[in-house]
Amino acid sequence: MRRALLLLALCSPSAWSALDYQVEIVAPDSLKTLLQNNLDLTQLREDEALRESDLQAMMASTPDEVKKLLETEGYFAANVTVQREGNTVRVQLDPGEPVMVYDVNVSLQGAVRQEADFGRFISTALAEWVLPIGGQFRQDDWDSSKKGVLRPLLLERFPLAKITEARADIDPARHSAELNVVIDSGPRISYGPLQIEGAQRYPEQVIRGQANFREGGPYKQADMLDYQASLERDSHYTNVVVAPLWEERQDDRVPIQVKVTEMQRQKLDTGLNYSTGDGAGIRLGYEHYNIFKRGYTGSVVYDWKKSRQQLDLGLGFPRTASGYSHAIGLKQRHTEADNTVTDASEAGIFRIRQVGNIESRLGLEYLVEKEALAQTLTRDNRAILVSYGWTQRAIDNALRPGRGYLIEAQAATTVGNVASDTRFSRGYLRLSNYWTPGFLPRSTLVTRVEAGQVWAQDSTEVPVSRLFKAGGVNSVRGYNYQSLGVSDSNGTITGGRVLATASVEYQYAVTRDWRAALFYDAGDAANSWQDVRVAKGWGAGARWLTPIAPLAFDIARGERDHRWRWNLNLGLAF
Repeated sequence: MRRALLLLALCSPSAWSALDYQVEIVAPDSLKTLLQNNLDLTQLREDEALRESDLQAMMASTPDEVKKLLETEGYFAANVTVQREGNTVRVQLDPGEPVMVYDVNVSLQGAVRQEADFGRFISTALAEWVLPIGGQFRQDDWDSSKKGVLRPLLLERFPLAKITEARADIDPARHSAELNVVIDSGPRISYGPLQIEGAQRYPEQVIRGQANFREGGPYKQADMLDYQASLERDSHYTNVVVAPLWEERQDDRVPIQVKVTEMQRQKLDTGLNYSTGDGAGIRLGYEHYNIFKRGYTGSVVYDWKKSRQQLDLGLGFPRTASGYSHAIGLKQRHTEADNTVTDASEAGIFRIRQVGNIESRLGLEYLVEKEALAQTLTRDNRAILVSYGWTQRAIDNALRPGRGYLIEAQAATTVGNVASDTRFSRGYLRLSNYWTPGFLPRSTLVTRVEAGQVWAQDSTEVPVSRLFKAGGVNSVRGYNYQSLGVSDSNGTITGGRVLATASVEYQYAVTRDWRAALFYDAGDAANSWQDVRVAKGWGAGARWLTPIAPLAFDIARGERDHRWRWNLNLGLAF
């Protein structure tokens, strides 16, 4: 109220010009910043409507203002003097001894006391307490402690818990504080029925099957968050809201409402791309989200370029309550390069788990590859692989990346010699990072490194798709797509056992939707680390941040052959 009246007076038409005065605070360094940031004397000093009478009023009220601020830091017996010498107002204080916590009492009352693991609730609540016995009393710590001891109950089984008593008994003479908190847990809450809204195109089982809780089970906030995240990632829905209906609670059971906005049942995608040496290409994709009327997702993707074509077929199954989803994939690939024709077929079954921004994938894959040079069969490889992939994506904005990282790791091995021409194992790692420094908000630095290795006695019996090549988009720009590898006696580029590439790219935001880029890439694929001969490329490009995905245009120069090549690509830079 006092500050409101003062501000009203400062805004009156009869206000004079600003007073010229300085504030000197004589206090321990740990308290000086607190006073400088909160005292009226410092906060209103530049106000042009401040009058001499207002300054005198502020000086008179400053001791009480200082004491109230110091109490939030545990000083309840401070001595404060305010003096004026010319145009300097000096605030001098002796904070005295701080109040220390000598006793803490936290009591949980209500239904929680009947829980078999009541002791765990007590220990978890006390672990959240940040004002220990013997510590200095601070208001922020006191507030945090009260919230902390309540949090374990709110998160699990007792979301209606509340603090019924919170008392800090301060004894300024003894510089001590006794803290008492009593929490009433309220009733033990269980899940009621799911109430689903918006499910029209797809069976409700797609939604119900992803809940990792059942009616009558104990309420956990983590269940709600996991369920929401799972449905948001599901390709059937564009918008999802999961929330308890507290107003419809009956006794100890609360219904869970799920509102969804569904995707169209079918989707058709088309795309164009072009790169020097690899030519123009088209991409056609079709997805259906209700195969067999069970909510299964089917997809067909066809990529065509003059020198290579690929057909992908996929069947995906919705996530279950266990947290896993499953998928079946079939792939057919045909490539022609350097007078060599390669035909490959792959089939795989995958078990997928998504937790937060981490995806793990366990698979069983069967590969068949045939390679012919000048119409003479040179490879005929088969392999059964057990594979595992782990990916973490932590990017602030997938369409306009500015900060974050991506980690991708893969490992695969044959099952002995079962249906495989040779035993081999394969490992791969890729790291990418986006960094926009605070002091250069329009600049983003993008870095990437990747490495891989295949362990096999004879790499000629390893399927070509599991060996490594480099070059082109997302690799070493300035060279044709997958043109860096092992050169045989005929000059044909084949895959190598090892791979290493790295890239650094500087992006500058010209406008909200356009970025200019400068980059430098390096790397190679070879049969051994000793054979690696680093190929380097550098260039410039533009990034158009469309509502669908970033569109990248690059022109790059390869240092090996001193040629310029350009690429057009839809998607993240790395």
